Amino acid sequence: MSNKANIFHMASMARSGETLLLKMLAQHQDIVVVHNLTEFDDESETSAFEFLKKYSGRTIDLDHSCCDPYGLKSGQIIILKQGVWKHAYSFSGFILSRNPFSIYASLKLYDKEHIDYHYIENFWFNNSRRVYLWMDGVDKNKAALLEGKSPVEQFVLFYNARMGQLLETGLPVIRYEDVVRSPRSEVLKLCDILGVKMCEDMLQSHRFYEEGEIGHGGIELSSPIDPACNYKYKQNLTEFEFDYISINAKNVFTKYGYEVEGQNVISK
Repeated sequence: MSNKANIFHMASMARSGETLLLKMLAQHQDIVVVHNLTEFDDESETSAFEFLKKYSGRTIDLDHSCCDPYGLKSGQIIILKQGVWKHAYSFSGFILSRNPFSIYASLKLYDKEHIDYHYIENFWFNNSRRVYLWMDGVDKNKAALLEGKSPVEQFVLFYNARMGQLLETGLPVIRYEDVVRSPRSEVLKLCDILGVKMCEDMLQSHRFYEEGEIGHGGIELSSPIDPACNYKYKQNLTEFEFDYISINAKNVFTKYGYEVEGQNVISK
């Protein structure tokens, strides 16, 4: 009997709803989320992530030191979040997609608790550094293109590079909007990709966290799925930003099944 665990990647980009997917996956008895679920990773989680980030295999021996903290059994699954870096090798897993309007709107609000934040004049002060580092992780040749660009221009350059790159993998796509709208059908699809049977706890994952317990990216883990989050982008984008993304990211987002109708983003 093989004494190995299987490795699957969740390939996406920041602010795409990764924490929601990870907390759902974490409730399956045969799935272990390696990192970026809770607000802070401990030393063993960080060490495991740094090793797996550069690991070429799709399985790993259970006696490897990075498996020690997780109590893995043969045939179980490790989920590795691949959000803002490009894996050097082919990998198993799925793409998590979210429409770029919602991602950008979420990034605009990311530092809203910071003393220097202003929703019009100063909302991108940390994101410039983040997006540069993310671009450097997925396509070093394009990082210099970000210099001198406006926030929405920087974002679209990164979105197109990252999500366009992932299309080339041919991996199945799970759309965040569909998970929020029809969680059961999408979790069934996800479990089929991973080769496991769905368990009901995955659909009630928020109940396994204490109120106020914060996950990666400032997400409250005890919050249930809120279908209204699919439309929050409308509150946080200017008309110029919406139009700029509509025109300049269209070649990528339409391939993920998104269309723009008037001022609405439709998942087809």
